[in-house]
Amino acid sequence: MNLARRSTETRTGHALVLGAGISGLCAARALSEVFDRVTLVERDTLAGDGAVRRGVPQGAHVHSLTVRGANVLEEFFPGFVGELAADGATLATALSEVEIVFFGSLLRKVPLGTVLQTSRPFLEDRLRAKVCAAPNVTLLDGREATAPLTTSDRTRVTGVRTARPGAPGSTEDIDADLVVDAMGRAGRGATWLATLGYEKPAEQRLRVDVAYASRRYRLPPGAMGPDKALLVGATPARPRGLVLTSQENGIWVLSLYGFGRAHHPPTAPDQFLLFAQELASADAREALRRAEPVTDVASFAHPHAVRRHFHRLRRLPDGLISIGDAICSLNPIYGAGMTVAALEAAALRECLLADGTRNLPRRFYRSAAKALHLSWLFSTLADKSMPQVPGTRPALSALLAQSFRATMRAAATDPKVAAAVWNAVSLTGSPAELARPHIITAMLRNWPREPAES
Repeated sequence: MNLARRSTETRTGHALVLGAGISGLCAARALSEVFDRVTLVERDTLAGDGAVRRGVPQGAHVHSLTVRGANVLEEFFPGFVGELAADGATLATALSEVEIVFFGSLLRKVPLGTVLQTSRPFLEDRLRAKVCAAPNVTLLDGREATAPLTTSDRTRVTGVRTARPGAPGSTEDIDADLVVDAMGRAGRGATWLATLGYEKPAEQRLRVDVAYASRRYRLPPGAMGPDKALLVGATPARPRGLVLTSQENGIWVLSLYGFGRAHHPPTAPDQFLLFAQELASADAREALRRAEPVTDVASFAHPHAVRRHFHRLRRLPDGLISIGDAICSLNPIYGAGMTVAALEAAALRECLLADGTRNLPRRFYRSAAKALHLSWLFSTLADKSMPQVPGTRPALSALLAQSFRATMRAAATDPKVAAAVWNAVSLTGSPAELARPHIITAMLRNWPREPAES
């Protein structure tokens, strides 16, 4: 398909994107191909100075864009990943430059593609500049969407009412042919459906009770040898994890996490490092001992993983869709959020280029559900292997934990299993790869004989 030609044929009207985070920016890029005008509305005032902004409280913590997510950005902006690298971002070859310990096993190091490692503000600032460079894209920051505008019969959303936060009397109505809710996990679009007389989407809500604490450091050159990242995953017996990763311009970020209040990482600097030393490799412990902190310790809590089933709704108004965390908010320890946001934007683009805005909400939600299904399945199964995650029968939790543990033992020596694990985690391939005969055989060969993990 000639995308440029088809987008010209279907170009129409004004699209309004609420939220200028990764999801909103990717959506705006997709919409810019088929709409005459695209307007981004963002509550925060955007300085573009590399600082963590109020509307993205997770911005101080580790972020990486998987191979698949980077490929979507490359499709949107050819050469973008190379530009980021030239500007200081880290490109790491997985798994040869990434040390991963899952369920107590160090995965076999095999080259499997390039991972983009940057801080969230670094990536978001540059992505926003790219998106807003399009002549038909406008950014309105320092404004909040407060309510939808509709036709009298409420069958179509025709825009939004906005206001400047903390400024009474600053209300402004903005008309649009399509409104995209990219305002995050609170699910404003789902609430708006209810206020308009429609059914809210059914929710799957899994209480994971994960908390993060992170700090950025300058490490001595070569302190981590050839590795550009270290990931140590949680286990049922020790529901704590660590990620130490090189980001832009020689800065590393150390993010610690834990399931359940008793395992949430501390924010006091000395206690923060003690928590890290319990998990880190010998090289990482020594590197952190010699490291220079460049920020304070930041914290962030993620109580629930949430998926909203918009695709199952029988009635939907025209002119309104939700995207990104508003549809699915995964446990952030799996690092899939930005990639899923990019995949949903790619699904939106395909829907628009295929048949314009005709019946768009229903077509998009079905396509987005397919794009995120396997990621949700994999992450929730991993979550349910933790006894600290409520709602899972102990026998199932133990079985899942043993399955993951056996698979990771196999991945420590078998490059095919290591590749399948990485492809599932990074969304490069399907988690269904883990059910192939070779993988199952290797898993059973490594099935733990002891009843519980040491």
